[in-house]
Amino acid sequence: MKHIILLVLIVFGTLFAQDESKKATTVETSNEFILAKTHYKVGDYTQSYFDFKKLFLKYSDNVQVNYYLAMSATKLKLYDEATAAFERVLIVAPEYHRARLEYARVQYILGFKEEAKKEFLKVAQYPIPINVRKNIEMYLSKIDSLENNSTFISLGFGYMYDDNINNGIEYDSYNLPGFFNLELNGEEPQSSTSFLTFFQVDHIQSLSKNSPWSIKHTGVMLYKNQTENDFYNFSYYAYTPTLFYNDVKNKSEYSLQVGMEKIYPGDRVDFTVYSIEPKYRLLLNKNTIVSTYLKYNEFHYEEQVDKNKSYSKKVIGGSIKYKDFQYILQFEKDDRDFGDRTDLNKNIVSNTFLYQYKIEPSLFLNLKYEHKQTRYNDKDVFFDNNRKDNTNVYSAGLTKIINKKDFLTFNYTKTDNSTNQEAYDYNKNAVSMNYTWRFKL
Repeated sequence: MKHIILLVLIVFGTLFAQDESKKATTVETSNEFILAKTHYKVGDYTQSYFDFKKLFLKYSDNVQVNYYLAMSATKLKLYDEATAAFERVLIVAPEYHRARLEYARVQYILGFKEEAKKEFLKVAQYPIPINVRKNIEMYLSKIDSLENNSTFISLGFGYMYDDNINNGIEYDSYNLPGFFNLELNGEEPQSSTSFLTFFQVDHIQSLSKNSPWSIKHTGVMLYKNQTENDFYNFSYYAYTPTLFYNDVKNKSEYSLQVGMEKIYPGDRVDFTVYSIEPKYRLLLNKNTIVSTYLKYNEFHYEEQVDKNKSYSKKVIGGSIKYKDFQYILQFEKDDRDFGDRTDLNKNIVSNTFLYQYKIEPSLFLNLKYEHKQTRYNDKDVFFDNNRKDNTNVYSAGLTKIINKKDFLTFNYTKTDNSTNQEAYDYNKNAVSMNYTWRFKL
């Protein structure tokens, strides 16, 4: 009886396999496929695209259906759909060099030069016709020349709601212990929505061909316009050139960044920041990157009446990134240059944890937690103590990549600041949505 059951299973299994094989081969000999391919061969790409799209809905895993769908989409400049179809082909048939070559060309057109170069080099390692090899060499030459001098632009627009734009305190009133427990009214939190506009230009240039030295020029403009209270409008301008040295042999990178930032905060007290920052990054293995940095800033206020607010900042920090997780530790010391303000001399220690989870290839979950301790060195004459703050920041967001170049982000942030001086005890919640366009000149 067991032998009979086994024989029946073998027969049914063989018939099923033959049926599946027959199904796979009859797709390409069907009238639908032949007609669609004919439309492609005679240059009727619109019709061939719709024909192969229809076939794809029935035979989504067929290599030739996906290949000609990708080719038809390429001819119609539907590059995103072509990319997806070529990727399906290469998953099933990684040795399909013609498909990989066309995929590389599409990546080049879309501006993903590094991805295109990687795919061209994969094809070039195989015995291919001389004319095809010359064509690949032409593309590689163009990519190498672009890598020596590239300009990237990012343009973003956003919307934000903040339930405490003025950092108003939690309490209706607070006491001043140094003044016989004098009771004062606290500033109430003010909520507001705002619109953000962001523009950034990055120009990267190698000092010479195949040189480990390169320089990156970055310019940034940011505008934040409040809808309810324009007193808290914010403008930011920055220029930061960075010199890089890439040590390929030791898998490390050295950089030196200098910068000038012009800031117009909501309190109408404008100031300029000058900075210098050396940094070192090391690739320990394919999953782990460690870095360390130093930073020095000087804050200079514009108006003569605000000169006593000027101060300097010294920072030392480091980070470790393992796969999708990153930890950052930073120590900061702020020193006033002159004046009697008690809120400028302080020491800050911050711990930041970042995690990014890939929900699907184009959708990511971003999580962040930051704990910051701030210890003020000067005794406050009103509170008769040294201020000590503990700030916790919690953030969660989603990033959706669109067309491999643009992305849409949704984010929620909660900030909780607790202190031994009730006048600075606050919490806030903020939600934001941003859309960013990225392209290469």
